[in-house]
Amino acid sequence: MVSRCVLSAALVLAAVSASAASTWCLGFGALGPIRAGMKVDEVLRLADFPGMETKQQPQECWFLNYDGGGANFRLMIIKSIVVRIELHGKSTLHTFSGAHIGMPEEALKSRYGARLDVQPHKYDEHGHTITLKSGSGEHGLRFETSNGKVTAIQSGPWEHLNYVEGCG
Repeated sequence: MVSRCVLSAALVLAAVSASAASTWCLGFGALGPIRAGMKVDEVLRLADFPGMETKQQPQECWFLNYDGGGANFRLMIIKSIVVRIELHGKSTLHTFSGAHIGMPEEALKSRYGARLDVQPHKYDEHGHTITLKSGSGEHGLRFETSNGKVTAIQSGPWEHLNYVEGCG
């Protein structure tokens, strides 16, 4: 029975496509079947989308980008391991709680309440950096806002959410 479930899960994962990505939700350290801590080649086996930029950069830290069908996301890679998942630009993806790019900051605050830590944005005088830790404190979500609207959402281990300049 267990091997049948494993086989079924493998078949489902093999069938993942760009259209499936548009239904994925961002959680603490995960987007659909993609998890922080996975190796790049594991991700590519799960999500080998036509729009995914797969050329590894020569740096130790680089980004794997997917832009297509509104399911835009990028993965921060350090030493060939996914350490952060980011929604940006015109991404239509959202968190499990429904937070998304373009959401008013007040709606974000009403959705997550007192669990949010709101700080001034480092580079945008009209924005905030809003973080939410998982119950274990190991992972989190980071929302960037400007002029009262969410402009980016990042997910991953707490340590990597605090890399304000990305790989820099």
